Amino acid sequence: MRSFQATGAKRFDVVEIGYTDPALVKLKVDLISPSITDVALFQGKLNIEYPRTPCHMATGIVSEDRDEYGLKLGTRVLINPYVQDIANRKYSLPKLHGVDKDGFLANFIEIPNENICPFPEDVKEDEAVFAHIVAVAVKALQDIEIEKGMYISIIGGSLLSLVVAQLALYYQAIPILIASDKRYLSLAEAGGVFYYIDDTKEDVVSKVFEITGGRMSDYCILHAFAGSTATYMSALTANGGECRIVNLTSIYIPRIDVNLSEFTRKNLTIKGISCGFDSFNTAIHILAQKQISFDNYIDKRVDLEDAQELFLELSKDPNMYIAPVIKA
Repeated sequence: MRSFQATGAKRFDVVEIGYTDPALVKLKVDLISPSITDVALFQGKLNIEYPRTPCHMATGIVSEDRDEYGLKLGTRVLINPYVQDIANRKYSLPKLHGVDKDGFLANFIEIPNENICPFPEDVKEDEAVFAHIVAVAVKALQDIEIEKGMYISIIGGSLLSLVVAQLALYYQAIPILIASDKRYLSLAEAGGVFYYIDDTKEDVVSKVFEITGGRMSDYCILHAFAGSTATYMSALTANGGECRIVNLTSIYIPRIDVNLSEFTRKNLTIKGISCGFDSFNTAIHILAQKQISFDNYIDKRVDLEDAQELFLELSKDPNMYIAPVIKA
């Protein structure tokens, strides 16, 4: 198994690792989607022990028959990136491949059977590779008693924001996507999102006031990444509403400055979300139902041997591509 281990100095060491545990299922890694956290790991910005193999979003192909698990050679599978200590589940957070332990930037990996799900019928690898994003998006909307026509503002141009917006539509809410990157505004429109605001050209608060008939949003969701802004979260949210700050992981979130007096004046609730462990199976169901369009998300493909060059590009500008993928 060739594993690409980040040294923390913008360099991968390619390491040969032997198979270790016959109870684990051997997978040929197929498609890998690096995240901003993976890039930060490559740059040495994470407070973890190096070296570490990044990437927690990938699909795979079963590399041998495992009849005891009902898996056949060549079966295409989604990989659940979470590891949970069942005995201490109440008191410990799930760990994540690619952060807490080695990830999937490799040609082959070993993984427990419980972390494997065969592709649902008609799901393509270009969709399945985003299962983790869907899981976190599901969590971002979880516990909201969504009523038809409820307004949800979503701040930040990103894949996670796009998926949250499309899920909100699926749940019959009315999403309002706010971003400065026209690529995401275009993808939102193509995905059926009717309201989207370019915050470089429009007064966001006034526009949301107009869209909602003065009610403002019942919920406001911010994807926290470098470049997103929380400055008008409280202004967009109705009195007594809720603001949710979401990210794919909790280890790499930028500093967020907010005026807490506005949150307290309007009796707003603030909630943080960065783990889709409990919603991964729901994400697979949503993928199977074809409720989210991933058309034109992937705009860069490279082979595994070119991972170093891709990560160097992303180190200069993590937002250079919408969804780069690596074919292993």
